[in-house]
Amino acid sequence: MIETTPLRPRVLVVTLAEDRRTDWQIRRVEQEAFSLLDTLGMDVAGSMSFYVKQPSSATYIGKGQLEEVLEHRRLFDCDLVYFDTSLTPRVDRNLEAVLECPVMDRNELIIEIFASRARTREAKLQVQLARVQFLLPRLKQSGAAFAQQRGGVRGAKGEGERQIELDRRRLEDEMVRLKKEIRQVKRNRDTQRKRRLSSSTPSFALVGYTNSGKSSLMKAITGRDTLCEDKLFATLDPLERTVELERGLDAVLSDTVGFVSNLPHSLIDAFSSTLEEATLADVLILVLDASSDDVDDNYRTTLAVLDELGASGKPMMVVFNKIDLPMSNEVAVSSIRALHPDAIMLSAKTGENMDRLVGRMRMEARRIVGTRTITLSLDDTKAIEDAYSSGRVISADYTDTGVVFTMRR
Repeated sequence: MIETTPLRPRVLVVTLAEDRRTDWQIRRVEQEAFSLLDTLGMDVAGSMSFYVKQPSSATYIGKGQLEEVLEHRRLFDCDLVYFDTSLTPRVDRNLEAVLECPVMDRNELIIEIFASRARTREAKLQVQLARVQFLLPRLKQSGAAFAQQRGGVRGAKGEGERQIELDRRRLEDEMVRLKKEIRQVKRNRDTQRKRRLSSSTPSFALVGYTNSGKSSLMKAITGRDTLCEDKLFATLDPLERTVELERGLDAVLSDTVGFVSNLPHSLIDAFSSTLEEATLADVLILVLDASSDDVDDNYRTTLAVLDELGASGKPMMVVFNKIDLPMSNEVAVSSIRALHPDAIMLSAKTGENMDRLVGRMRMEARRIVGTRTITLSLDDTKAIEDAYSSGRVISADYTDTGVVFTMRR
């Protein structure tokens, strides 16, 4: 018996640059597109890049450029052409007609990646809604002769509804259903959030560019397994863990979906459940990949998304992860460290300097909950027992004559 594995779709990547982009920036955008496509299980057969001063309303790129894309699509025998930008439904249809194959833009690519990686019911519902919202304006007729369905009672002469009208109504009904289910899930989550916010437990949220190592860092801090993959968007669902920073002082640590440049607004709205962890946390831990060529761009993108979420003003700790790997852009790392002198260089993989991060979290947690110090005589055993049983003891320092308690207020 011969086992066969399904062939991965062959893709031609077209990156579109503005005049102000350098060749290095174009290559960076191109490499990210390659990673996104690989995450979705597609093979890059070829790539092209064009400078576009004024996008065409019909095909985005010019006629000569479009002919080049068609020539390369045929040369590399590609099943699909990916444009690393956002295309309107009209442009999408026109490109497919000329290139004689499916066309995918950045929005659709990221939606499909999210769809392939969603795990919880809420995440799946949110992805389905984003997909329906994307597909609805892109409905198109199938072939020259439109499929039709007769309507009305038997013998009626009416033309009936065209298939495109049926598809549109089906998608609209699906959108209503999904929004209703999401509202119910959100009500349940709001109840859980209110319970959490009423607690005095400090909260931290890991934020940063996708694949910067947030989930690995969470595993290293909490000592509990989380999904850690060397792929973009390994984490989509809100994930919370309680970590004991010291005796009597717990904190909630949340992992969030990785940020990416030009993240579609529909997905920012759709994944509010995980993105809002950044807005609710007491302290943000911004995680950067110290080994990345694009560490400065990733830093700026993360700040931009945080600003869009309304979370840019929160207390923030900057962490450079993956210092066990060679540093590709020391200039950028030094520049960011100049802005954040207290930034921590660590490795979630090897554990190097993890104690420094936990120590900083401990200090921040003490600041949030507020502490007080009391000194009790060693002879006052009842008071010492009451202090311990209160559950508010953070630390206890014994001396020859007494014990000094640091306690949560």
